[in-house]
Amino acid sequence: MPKDYVKLHLVVILWGFTAILGRLINLESTVIVTYRVASAGLILALLIFCLRIAQRVSLKARIQLIANGLLLGLHWTLFFLAVELANVSVCMIGMATATLWTAFLEPLLIRERRFQKYNVAIGIVMIAAIAIITGGEFMYMHGLLIAVVSAGVATTFSIFNSRFSRNYHHYIIALHQMAGATLFCVTAITILTIKRGVPPNLIPSLSDAGWLLLLASFCTVYAYAQYIELLKRLTVFTVHLAYNLEPVYGIILAALFFMEHQQLGPMFYLGSAIILLTVVAHPFLARRKSTNVLGA
Repeated sequence: MPKDYVKLHLVVILWGFTAILGRLINLESTVIVTYRVASAGLILALLIFCLRIAQRVSLKARIQLIANGLLLGLHWTLFFLAVELANVSVCMIGMATATLWTAFLEPLLIRERRFQKYNVAIGIVMIAAIAIITGGEFMYMHGLLIAVVSAGVATTFSIFNSRFSRNYHHYIIALHQMAGATLFCVTAITILTIKRGVPPNLIPSLSDAGWLLLLASFCTVYAYAQYIELLKRLTVFTVHLAYNLEPVYGIILAALFFMEHQQLGPMFYLGSAIILLTVVAHPFLARRKSTNVLGA
């Protein structure tokens, strides 16, 4: 279990770098996600072939995996759009609602999970902590609302994925879902082209291509596949709780790359401490609560 938490935090660090790459790549959000998922799909197919991973997947399961991939494509498109309309910090505030989304949606969609009031309280604490860290930048309302919706889509997607992870290899799951995400993005680009009358810029610069390769390989193939594998042993709420450390990593990286926060003052450290203490304490609180229920 300790190894799982170390791996989870490595995944969160890579996710934190995703928003930075979204700002560095000079392409529209839908185009970025299209290159990301299509490239990741090709890398995954190559890995599955080289590692000789063979697993029978029924037609029904393939359709379900690809359909969940459509949600993934929507989530990532909204995520990069929020960064584009606002900034990394505002996007992180919106994504912090994933914990609160999970507290409500996980018990509704998974029978084994019970509604826990303290999970809702933790979700509210996470939002407050990230608002403290980012200075409560609520002036970019459109970007913030899009990030909140993105968090809700991501939560729904993750809950469905926790079911798939029990039955299939994480690379197999990821490959099908990258195909679904690619289908969503290609459809979105087609609709945008028809609406505007001209296609978006699809040709990345040399530097963009390098950032896209980094985004597809480390921040998508590795991080995403490991995240699916972790869902076999960790709850969606636990994963999303640790995900709240992404703003800490993301804002530090944003300060280094974009000087969005030229001074990481007392509020940054206060908010970070609240998040870190909550993430560390949650497994012990959950275990204690479970023990009390069993002993009742």
